[in-house]
Amino acid sequence: MTEINDHLFRILVCVDGSDESNRALRYAVRIGSGTDADLTLLYVRPIDQGMRTGGLQISVARENLLDWGLDLPGMNILKKSRDVLIDSEFLAEGWDEEFVHTDVRGDPLGDNSIIYHSEEGRSICLKLMVSSSVVRGILDECEQGNYDITIIPKSDARTERSGLGFIEPNVAEIVATEYEGTVLVARELEQSHGHLVCVIDNDVSIQAARRDAEIAGRCACPVYLFSVALDETEVENAERAITKAKVEMEKSGISVSGEKVVIGDPVESIIEEGKSYSVIVLSPSTRAVGWRRFFTTGVAYKVLQHAHNSVMIAR
Repeated sequence: MTEINDHLFRILVCVDGSDESNRALRYAVRIGSGTDADLTLLYVRPIDQGMRTGGLQISVARENLLDWGLDLPGMNILKKSRDVLIDSEFLAEGWDEEFVHTDVRGDPLGDNSIIYHSEEGRSICLKLMVSSSVVRGILDECEQGNYDITIIPKSDARTERSGLGFIEPNVAEIVATEYEGTVLVARELEQSHGHLVCVIDNDVSIQAARRDAEIAGRCACPVYLFSVALDETEVENAERAITKAKVEMEKSGISVSGEKVVIGDPVESIIEEGKSYSVIVLSPSTRAVGWRRFFTTGVAYKVLQHAHNSVMIAR
């Protein structure tokens, strides 16, 4: 595992070659702009997926991964993602390259990473991981990598190109449910419409708003506060939540561009209001139970399932 620089903002993007994956990657570039962010691109290959090494021995294939010339599962997708980074000038010429290999029992190729290091101390890691399942591989990387944000594309349907399966839509929901860090589920992700930060009057929600302030500030994204009251008697609580969240965001140097309280069903109201924004931001509004977070009956999970655009579960 690569040494972690605790002074840098760490971003994980799960890539699958889809248009949504490329949009998510460009959004990550925006969040990581500057000289204080590390970026990891992850492609997870199920352990039972066949090898395609063009007749080469596996040992030779490993040595030639840096040449990007092999039809190995996931390598073409990582190469195209690397090209996006080059085109956006996030990855420049002259960065040092490092190849890291880890043996994986039962798989001849194992885990392989190409890591680029800049003179300023930043790194970009392109990681081809093998795992018992895509979701297990992503969760393992999330838990080991200490990432500040994990971004996962969510397409409406499963797609296959050149024999490579794209990330299943439910994978993003499972990771957002089980991982204890911040997860952005990217769906029709556009960069220019700001974050809709949905708050209620409790500490978890207010701290999630402050967490988003850090991320929104990094990408110069405007933030808007939104709270839903079930009826007239709850309006005061909703207004108090917005006031508290605004104070916390301003402590982080973020000016709130707008605020709104409505009366209605929280899930329906958030989904409808959220259509106009790049990202809907929610807290999990739950407590951890063992290694798993159960919020599948809560507002956050229902919005995550049914929203028309991207949803961030901020922790």
